[in-house]
Amino acid sequence: MINKQDVLAGIVAPIKRYNHKMANDFSDWQPLEDAAAMLLQGKTVKDEDFIPPFRPLLKMMRMIMEKSKDNSWSWSDPEVLAVFKEVSEGEVYNLFAETIVDIVTGIIKKSDVGTLVEVGAGTGKVTANLCQAMKESAITDVPLIISDQSPMIKQTGDQLRKTYPEINIMDIVWDLKKGTPDYFDTAVKKPVLVFERFCMPYAGYDAIDVIAEVADILILVDDLSISGEKASFDRIYERIGSQFLVFDEVRKRLDKHFSFIHVCDGVIIEMVNSPVTSFTLAVK
Repeated sequence: MINKQDVLAGIVAPIKRYNHKMANDFSDWQPLEDAAAMLLQGKTVKDEDFIPPFRPLLKMMRMIMEKSKDNSWSWSDPEVLAVFKEVSEGEVYNLFAETIVDIVTGIIKKSDVGTLVEVGAGTGKVTANLCQAMKESAITDVPLIISDQSPMIKQTGDQLRKTYPEINIMDIVWDLKKGTPDYFDTAVKKPVLVFERFCMPYAGYDAIDVIAEVADILILVDDLSISGEKASFDRIYERIGSQFLVFDEVRKRLDKHFSFIHVCDGVIIEMVNSPVTSFTLAVK
């Protein structure tokens, strides 16, 4: 049986660092929401009117508005990739990436974890940071399974295995909309810690039921609305197929599979009056 207090102990330091950074550097997100509203109205918004960490996010919203006008949006578009690269190298994205790496390694250090699974590894940038953290913390006895809906995950796995030979890294193609791969029936040692990053806006609420078949401990990194009211930011991202997600509905799904649900960033939500929660923990 998983000791929930041990799991909670593992996230204390990472969330404390996250709260400090958010409170000091990113406490006011209203200007970005105001910018989203202006973009929806067809108005011009200048990058220089925003703090540097927010500018890549503004550029992405502007790109979505431009490309979605004629249905030309594509993640393979060089212009889109260039802007997303800027976002992924920005302070906001890196804060979330650093925090999930810290949370995962923190839980492994404090709790019993048999297998670690990443859902939606993508290009493996965050995965590489995780592997480096595992190496530095001498966490080499916990197998890591990375997954993505793209077959390119094999190349990501090959590169990571080459760079981090001390870690047992496996890769699988996993499309959340197609259920759970048979791979998990026999190939994993429990308890299984699963984490996903921003997959649910595209996979939908049903993804929780799919992931729950595998996860004993689950970390969701998604912006889940607390109020249930769509912001302008949400309406822009809906133009490229992103689903608006509400925390109450996510909790209902999680309650079917897990005995303990915890809003990890509850303190900062109250401190800055945030309309969303971004880090949710569930334990069976």
